[in-house]
Amino acid sequence: MIRYIVKSSGEREDFDADKLNKWAEFAAHYEVDWSTIVLEAYRKCYDGCTTLELHKAMIDACVEREDHNHLKMAGRFLIGSIYKEAFGGFRKIPSLTVFYSHMMRLGHWERMDYSEEELVDLDRIIDHSIDINYNYTTLRQMKDKYLIQNRVTGHCLESPQFMFMGMAMQNMQNQPKERRMDDIKKLYRYLNELKINTPTPMLINMRTPHKGYASCCVYTTADNVDSLSTGDHIAYMMTCASAGIGAHLLTRSKGDPVKQGRVIHQGKLPYYRMIQSAVHANMQSSRGGSATVYYNVLDPEIFDLLVLKNPTTVTQKRIRDIDYALLSNRLFVEKVAKNEDWMLISYQVAPDLYDAFYANDYDLFKRLYDGYVAKDCKKQIVKARDIAVKALTESAETGRIYMTYIDEMNRHTPFKDTIYSSNLCLEIALPTKPFRDIQDLYSENPEGEIGLCSLASIVVGRVEADEYEDVAYYTALMIDNVIELMEYPFPSLKTTAQARRSIGVGITNLAHEMARKKLSYASHEGKNYIHQIAERHSYWLHRASLRLAKEKGNASWINKTKYPEGWLPVDSYCKAVDEVHSQALLFDWEALRAEIKAQGGIRHSVLEAMMPVESSSQLTNTTNGVYPIRNLRVMKTSSNNKNLLLAPDLEELGPFYDIAWHLDSKDLIDMYAIIQKFTGQAISADLYLNLKDEANISTSKLLKDYIYMMKMGCKTRYYLNSASGIIHESFVETVEDKGCAGGACTL
Repeated sequence: MIRYIVKSSGEREDFDADKLNKWAEFAAHYEVDWSTIVLEAYRKCYDGCTTLELHKAMIDACVEREDHNHLKMAGRFLIGSIYKEAFGGFRKIPSLTVFYSHMMRLGHWERMDYSEEELVDLDRIIDHSIDINYNYTTLRQMKDKYLIQNRVTGHCLESPQFMFMGMAMQNMQNQPKERRMDDIKKLYRYLNELKINTPTPMLINMRTPHKGYASCCVYTTADNVDSLSTGDHIAYMMTCASAGIGAHLLTRSKGDPVKQGRVIHQGKLPYYRMIQSAVHANMQSSRGGSATVYYNVLDPEIFDLLVLKNPTTVTQKRIRDIDYALLSNRLFVEKVAKNEDWMLISYQVAPDLYDAFYANDYDLFKRLYDGYVAKDCKKQIVKARDIAVKALTESAETGRIYMTYIDEMNRHTPFKDTIYSSNLCLEIALPTKPFRDIQDLYSENPEGEIGLCSLASIVVGRVEADEYEDVAYYTALMIDNVIELMEYPFPSLKTTAQARRSIGVGITNLAHEMARKKLSYASHEGKNYIHQIAERHSYWLHRASLRLAKEKGNASWINKTKYPEGWLPVDSYCKAVDEVHSQALLFDWEALRAEIKAQGGIRHSVLEAMMPVESSSQLTNTTNGVYPIRNLRVMKTSSNNKNLLLAPDLEELGPFYDIAWHLDSKDLIDMYAIIQKFTGQAISADLYLNLKDEANISTSKLLKDYIYMMKMGCKTRYYLNSASGIIHESFVETVEDKGCAGGACTL
């Protein structure tokens, strides 16, 4: 029996059951039986409990019901506590003018160039009642990760609507004054309606004096000490700037001569350890940074590199705290398919062969390859399939060896310069060049280049067809403004990032949209519909970038792309894709091509990238990226919280959702290939293995998928997820919010 409770002030107060009932009745909003929630929360607590404990018990009782209406009720409890912490209660929410001044004095918001009249005008459009309609999943993620708070005490300082308004205000502050108020209102609306999904660095920093908005970066080093040490510095500093790291070392192998043979090269492992140390030296939000290191299938060290994450590898050869991706090309995959020999040869021995490996000229690479096979030089001959099987089985067992088809990445792309690797999460495909040394990195006119991409995604299903054009425009405009506002750790990065203006706008919530249309990823009709979605997405992004080019000018390095000549994604995609759908193009790409050529290009060097949306899918309460769902009910866990995510419209659409574990990987690869057709960069393409009663992973199945992805023009394969036993949709699956360097690339 509860006779008294303790308030947050420490004051003791008699327990008032009527007050608790009214609180629950308001939160229930006539949608659920609030009395059972009250009784359950009452049973969970004790005499002398705190109001905070009682409040948490009410929320827990709702969440344990695992349905949308109870999550809405839990959300109303939670937003009440957010308002209580930030303002003293819902009835004490300040005006925008007062709140802006208060947060600015505390140093939490940036001082922005807005007049008193403009602040009053913006205050009129803020609708705090929207917060009442967000469910618990959305608000839990906001409170735990995105709303400004005192991280020591956990005291929340702002509400969701002030967060969205602050983001819009800072992002649009340099827009022409005659239009910026309209731009703020549009972006604010698309953010608070959860139609634009923004990455963690923007959600945390956009409105504050801290302008670390970088989503992900990619770098390459040359085969010398100065360039390699510059790469370590990039990894360290870009981790500090909230970016995920994609690293590629274009350097010789173990046993190669150094300094005319006076020194024996120690191989790549010492350099990889340096990268691991660099990204883990500092914290990003609640954890250290992350990196994926890319190595080449030609590398004589390949069999050592493939087991760096394996717990059975001897300690001296184990580097487990970074991830790895295997770079392969079409000739290698052909030799895997035919079970033929493959040559391992060092970069020092065959630099021209390595250069050709990254290009899209199959005939050139094969001619050089055959020449080195015939040549009397240092090399090793192994079975191509032995490498592939080892890579794929390690990937299945550790989850963290990814696949990159680098020649396809350099073929189906707007870029003319060489792409050497992808990024941390394998959705980026940007050119890089090695830096000569540290001085080059800090030059405003560098020889080297870091690939930097700023990300966001559009929530399909929540954006109606007639507003997709406008949402695509404001998404592109938002990221374009970020490129201008961002703080760059190096002068060279500012030069190249603002010259390239590479953006990556993805699609998220696809699984919900497919269920809403009662279509399966595996059906022909479903694949046709995915084609429609991907085409619409790419078309309107091109229209948005063309419009921005007319308003602000083309990217200054647009001539380093194929856009001035009229290139479009529909020109260079892998034609095998058209074997798995029958959907005709719906948009007038030829008219678009003519307009782009007349403009001399567009505002951005590249537009599309399909990233995982692990973290902010919880904020938008949507399904993750383009993936099918893993389960109808998923408990997302991260380092500091758990959050229940239900499939949207579960009660109505539950039977129509595809479960990832039940889909054949061929159908998933078809889906990725269709989306890749319209994607200038790449896709964080997960595959799923349901092992059921199998004792061992089928290597023939792994090889079949690996070869099929190449055939279909996929550029990357991200996680190879595996699960034992049959997956039951009624169970709650626990999934780690893997994140991506503090949530960077994973949005």
